[in-house]
Amino acid sequence: MDFEEVMPRRSLGAGHWDQRLKKRMVELSVADNYDDCKHEWIVTGETWYIPFGDDAEIILPNCHHDHPHECLCGHPIVWHFEIENSENGEKQVVGSEHIESYMVIRHLVEEKGYDPETITEDMIDAWVGERIKALKSKWWWDLHGEQFEEWFAACADLDLRVNVRKKGSQYDSQTRRYEPQYVIRKRAEGTFGMPGYKMASITWRWNNPNNSRRQIDTRGYPNERLWNDLQIFYVMMQQHQMHIDAEDVRRNTRLNELAAQDREAEERRQKRQAERDEERKQLRIKEENQRMAGAELDGVQEQKRLNRAIAARMNQDTASEAFIEACEYYDIPVFTPQMSASSWERSFLSDLIRIMSEGRDLSERQLERLRNIVVDEPLPATDRQKWYLRKLDANVTIPDNMTRVEASKLIELLKERNEGGE
Repeated sequence: MDFEEVMPRRSLGAGHWDQRLKKRMVELSVADNYDDCKHEWIVTGETWYIPFGDDAEIILPNCHHDHPHECLCGHPIVWHFEIENSENGEKQVVGSEHIESYMVIRHLVEEKGYDPETITEDMIDAWVGERIKALKSKWWWDLHGEQFEEWFAACADLDLRVNVRKKGSQYDSQTRRYEPQYVIRKRAEGTFGMPGYKMASITWRWNNPNNSRRQIDTRGYPNERLWNDLQIFYVMMQQHQMHIDAEDVRRNTRLNELAAQDREAEERRQKRQAERDEERKQLRIKEENQRMAGAELDGVQEQKRLNRAIAARMNQDTASEAFIEACEYYDIPVFTPQMSASSWERSFLSDLIRIMSEGRDLSERQLERLRNIVVDEPLPATDRQKWYLRKLDANVTIPDNMTRVEASKLIELLKERNEGGE
């Protein structure tokens, strides 16, 4: 199927400008009638956007200087689409309203390799629309691009702090209180240019990745409202920055106060801990002193007991026969009141001597108490004595059969040695 056989999606009609275009196309074509000559023309893909007031001759190639800002039909235009006669090489400019379907179809088939049967009116409209979009974007960036990029870069971070709206509150673990929460303002509030106007976020509208309609993609350049808002925001940057700085100062003041409180609390905690550590240290010293005193006392008491036993043996000859027989009966050494360690024991021993001399029996309790006082067998060293010996000398040898008296004497020896070493 040849592209000439594709029915045009729109055709020139009987209107004034359409008729003038037909006439001019015939004049510039090889064929002498419009129906034939229209197939000689094709869009080249070259397009220019030149707003009224701009010098078209600076932008357009020299071959189009004969009617700048005008379509081939003579109608004023800002969108300049170049068409070419493939038979004689003539090039002309027409406006967007006079780009006919057959010109675009021929371009898509011959230049882009499309199958003519797949070309639709929507594809043609899309081609024209994309060209217009690209041209307007290029023109806008050529005119304002450098300024926009400079101002946007300067305002972007501040925009995210200023152009927001409050949305509830949330507990902040740093300030340790509930703080207002803010989100990007996506829609403007109030009337532009009036007091109380609150613009929508500039970054949201321009290039925020979460905005499916961000203008960087949908338009390729900012719309008029975004451009105007950016200019206003840039002019007021110092005022906005002062407001944000004041907020930051309030927050930092709060954080510094909390940090000072934390330091004071930590100092109090460390002081209390040091006091507790000192109390435990003193308690350990006291307990050690008590254990050492107990170990020494064990040896002293054992020595006294042995002394009393010796004294008993020495006084056996003076003891009464009945008393001696009673001692033998109870399997205890002969004893005297001088073997006591206290006045109560002396009185107790005197009473027992009298009772036993009279031939009377001792109670179990009396006998048990008597054995505790006058038993003649040396008692083994106590755990406290062994602990004290190891404290005095970690390498000391303690025999399994060491007695309390022996332990006491060794304790005294080690203490004298250690004091002499100091």
